[in-house]
Amino acid sequence: MKKIMFMLVAVAAMASSCTQSDVIELSSDDNVEIRVSAGITSAVSPSTRAVVDGMINSGFTTDLDVAFVRADEGGTGYTTYGATALTGTVAHAADALSFAPAEYYLASGKKTKLIGWYPRRTGVSYTQGTRVVDFGEIDGKTDLMATALQEGSKGAKFSSITFNHLLTQFSIKVYAPDAAAQGLWGTVSSIKIAEKKQTCTITLPAATEAANTAAAPAFTGNSDLDLVRTNLTTSPVSAITYPLTLGVGTATNAVQAGYAMFAPQATGNVVLKIELSVGGSQTVNVPVPTTPTTGFLHGSAYEITLKFSSSAITPTVSVVDWIPVTNTPEVEI
Repeated sequence: MKKIMFMLVAVAAMASSCTQSDVIELSSDDNVEIRVSAGITSAVSPSTRAVVDGMINSGFTTDLDVAFVRADEGGTGYTTYGATALTGTVAHAADALSFAPAEYYLASGKKTKLIGWYPRRTGVSYTQGTRVVDFGEIDGKTDLMATALQEGSKGAKFSSITFNHLLTQFSIKVYAPDAAAQGLWGTVSSIKIAEKKQTCTITLPAATEAANTAAAPAFTGNSDLDLVRTNLTTSPVSAITYPLTLGVGTATNAVQAGYAMFAPQATGNVVLKIELSVGGSQTVNVPVPTTPTTGFLHGSAYEITLKFSSSAITPTVSVVDWIPVTNTPEVEI
């Protein structure tokens, strides 16, 4: 699995600016910044794409806004996270993640827990009482990520933090084997992923839970999700114009129809709803892969090639970039 590595560097600040009661009145010897390596599981090939509408890889060219919450060990252990999320930014130029204001280890030597998420932006909320981070409605183009719960102290510092993708990804290509089949179907007016325009929340583990406990995602809603009409294979990426003309020939002649990120699915089919100028409304069932593991998984990217023949639309599934998977099925409907 490819990873993007950053350093978590606290922004220099006076101890009096810290919001945690445990770090008030630190001496200069006690003022130890929290520094930790942070990784992001690679979303796309680092050699080809940077940030595409929120999809991240190692070649990103804009700063990344992230958020964390913090819990500090007291006399009776941990209680709860702070009421307000910490503001973090990954600076693309320095490959450094910083907090503003700076965060410090407890001078007493007691432990601190951190857990974070991406993106930090308007419309994403954190509620202390329920420990819920609400990302709002999935738009298909924004990469949602979260870390597991991490623990460190001045004497046993945080070693690393990894942001994990919460969504799965489809990239769709279309073609017809010959001009006759192309004429039979006409142009593509739209492609939607059925019932995948949902809201996403994560419930953070309680601060009392063990380190490395993951947040629990939940998805609600059943509206259809439009493909993002962006060609990820060009550099720079380019817009895809609809109505879309089918490529003609073999799978190598397939043209890009768009991509989307959405909730993972462990069983059953992912349903595509396709509108064509001549072929009308069509429904294509894309079965979940069964090897090496079952399901359309979070952190995995699937390339779906649709073959529009004279008798049927045949989806071929392969897995690319996020987590390589092979032996995906081809199904004719």
